Amino acid sequence: MDEILEEKVEQVSTETSAPTYDKTKQSWKEWLGTEDAVQWVYLIFGLCAIVLLMTLLQFSTDAVCCGDWDGYYHIRWSALLWDNFKQGHWLPAFNWLPLTVLGPDTYADHHFLFHLLQIPFLWFFEPVKAAKIAAVFYSSLAIFSVYWLFFYYRVQGHLLLWLGAILTCANPFFYRMNMAKAPPLTIIYSVIGIYLLFERKYVWLLPLMFFFVWTYSLFPLLFIAAMIWVVIIAWNERKFEWQPLAYTGGGMILGNIINPYFPQNLGLFFEHFWTKFKIDDFAVPVGGEWYPYSGVELLTHFPIAMMAMLFAYILFMPKGKKLPEKATFFLMFVTVLLVSQFRSKRFAEYFPPFAILFAGFVWQAFQTPNTIQLPEEFKRDIEPLLDSDKMSQSQQYVTVFKQAVGWSLGIFFFLMMLYNFRGIEWGPFKQEGMITSISSNESNTKYQDAMKWLTDNVPEGERIFNCNWDDFPKMFFYDTKHAYTYGLDPNYLYSKNPDLYKRLTEITGGKVDDAAPEIRDKFGSKYVFTDAKENTDMVAKLLESGWCDKVFEDDEAIILKIRDKKGEPPAESKDDDAESQLTDEEKKKLDEEMKKEEKKMNKEANVEEEVEP
Repeated sequence: MDEILEEKVEQVSTETSAPTYDKTKQSWKEWLGTEDAVQWVYLIFGLCAIVLLMTLLQFSTDAVCCGDWDGYYHIRWSALLWDNFKQGHWLPAFNWLPLTVLGPDTYADHHFLFHLLQIPFLWFFEPVKAAKIAAVFYSSLAIFSVYWLFFYYRVQGHLLLWLGAILTCANPFFYRMNMAKAPPLTIIYSVIGIYLLFERKYVWLLPLMFFFVWTYSLFPLLFIAAMIWVVIIAWNERKFEWQPLAYTGGGMILGNIINPYFPQNLGLFFEHFWTKFKIDDFAVPVGGEWYPYSGVELLTHFPIAMMAMLFAYILFMPKGKKLPEKATFFLMFVTVLLVSQFRSKRFAEYFPPFAILFAGFVWQAFQTPNTIQLPEEFKRDIEPLLDSDKMSQSQQYVTVFKQAVGWSLGIFFFLMMLYNFRGIEWGPFKQEGMITSISSNESNTKYQDAMKWLTDNVPEGERIFNCNWDDFPKMFFYDTKHAYTYGLDPNYLYSKNPDLYKRLTEITGGKVDDAAPEIRDKFGSKYVFTDAKENTDMVAKLLESGWCDKVFEDDEAIILKIRDKKGEPPAESKDDDAESQLTDEEKKKLDEEMKKEEKKMNKEANVEEEVEP
């Protein structure tokens, strides 16, 4: 029997790939009763659960999720690309931010392939719904790709438990995955790259990196993964595995040179790299996503991911003089991502799922340090040759213990999902769930009426002085007839003209008393757009100066028009100014008089109703 076992075992791989076994003689009926079939059921169930969850989160709001409005810019630009292609033209000129480094002569689309990948959704849906469905599709595919690695490499432990860990790894991860942006594709590219490294199919890294460069500016992440793998192979096999570096490096060079935006794409990449990854503070305030997490925030926002990291760090150990290749890769790769979160919250898009992969592959290496895993089919073939006595009592205890741990973890992950996504309200303790948080995002139609007014009443080609850079995506979505002062990133204006950016912040902060001539002459704008709840001091000063008229106002936005000549302040601004200069006591008396007048009017109205026939 030992000779038979040794002969069969030689056919089984222990580390570099998923176990294989000759199934040519196995019928479908027989296969359906195997462990392989069960794993496939778990895989399909996981896919359905992921798609359902991402759909539920995305459609908790009617807006393009979540937090910021960049998704509106992305889907509008995809639509403009498609409109150009349909008319037989190539790339449209980007004329909407001429004062920034994204001017028509220097614009580069570092999400170009992502924008192309959104176009098929525009064939079937209007832009907002297209963006939302595309976000569900690519985010689901990204999360599923992580789950697929557990399935393909038969990571030790119940597959559904690893699914539970992925689905509860961190709320910020799922929040950011729902944004209609390119990061889900970064995860997909990274998982494919990791698979190619593990299987040593290095040549395919070149086209993968080429497409990565065209999709998103975080493409160096794949090159870092290749460097890590080269170091591990050098340690274990005492040789320099040059192919991963050559093919990823080659793809990186080709993707940047054979690029529709070459050479502007290189300038934009270094602009991003220099402004976002330098060690000192940002020169200008940027989006909150670019600032780091504190240590406390990492523990409270990423509890499952951080516990997975701790678990993996504790259990990781070399085997003799060799490193477990896959576990070591994730040790180094995920540590890079973890450290990066102390620089920017953006890495919440990547760190949590890879932390779960780190825990899984370390657990696999720890569980089977010196054993060979046999295929289920082979185990059944040799079962008659094995001792058929019942398990010992100690083995039964171990089995019961494993089952108890499995069920406990399953219940824990289920409760964590309810806590994360639905929230909890129990006595004085209340935690808002992610579904509630997303549903409270600002409305999809915000600024729609204001932008329609601009489209209908302002000549095409005029430049709008938008007071807040983060309003640009929504403005651009509704109105492509006009240009804007700045948007997408305040650094784009600062890098092109620091003095102009500084003056803009002084104007929008209400620090300039007579700003209208500067807005007209320096910024080339006759119209000022601001959120109704922001820049109130600036609006008041512009109206009081006698240079502006308020041409549009609702509860979402205010639009001012700069006059050709200075004149008297609008009557409304005079009233506001007079009221603002009243003392607290005078305001109180005025309020009391207004209440008395209101009561008198109501009393008179009631009397009229009583005498009316």
